[in-house]
Amino acid sequence: MKLGADLDAAAAALIAVLEGVDAERWAAIPEPAVWSIGKEAAHVAEATAYHQWIVRLTIGEKVSSQRPAIERKELTTEFSPTQAVDLIRQLTAKGAALIRSLTDDQLELPTRPPRARASVLVETIEQVLIAHYDGHRREIEQKLRDARD
Repeated sequence: MKLGADLDAAAAALIAVLEGVDAERWAAIPEPAVWSIGKEAAHVAEATAYHQWIVRLTIGEKVSSQRPAIERKELTTEFSPTQAVDLIRQLTAKGAALIRSLTDDQLELPTRPPRARASVLVETIEQVLIAHYDGHRREIEQKLRDARD
């Protein structure tokens, strides 16, 4: 299924960038109130778990009534680069398997909870889940460019 392949590709592109980040850059806060590269990566992992919760809720699987937490206030993370990359790989594999298991009927279900940008599940997967990897990869790439300048 194309969606599963797109998720795998987005994760691979993000991981390729993350694997080249040294420990000093990983933890550096580029300016006040701006996430470090490590926090960007940790956020992707947290959000991936949340996005998968949305998919499971939408298709009627039994899930916790509370959505997974996403911490946004901290600017750094306790994860090492290796830990973050491993977690992103694990969560992506679960997400890709979940997405590949969806039927066409499930992909056309209204997203729960409703999303502002995507009304049906296929749109949520494309615009919220997969695009999230790409958006944060671009943020990280920009931080790396800015650090070189």
